[in-house]
Amino acid sequence: MISINQCKNIEQREAFRLHGPFPVFVHGKTVDGNVFKMFTLLDNVSHGGLYLQLPYVLAIGTGLFAYTRLPSGAKLAAKGRVLRTETKDDGLVGVALGFKHTRVFAAA
Repeated sequence: MISINQCKNIEQREAFRLHGPFPVFVHGKTVDGNVFKMFTLLDNVSHGGLYLQLPYVLAIGTGLFAYTRLPSGAKLAAKGRVLRTETKDDGLVGVALGFKHTRVFAAA
């Protein structure tokens, strides 16, 4: 049997997520204030957000727009805020984005 305290320690990350990589277009602003638009790879996406890697450092709370085609063929457009970042060994920055607004377009 699981206690209430153990339930509090279960991560939301255990929710269903689609694992990439698959291409994603992102538009945002770096920590230095420079605007960027680029294609990169999406590592995973869930109902609450996504995780991708960028060659730029972003500030926590920064707004970011992402557009991708999901494996089903549906397209996802999302606006959100950077929740966390982590520098990777290859020099890229992992970015966790929490969704604020999303729109899914059915596969054609």
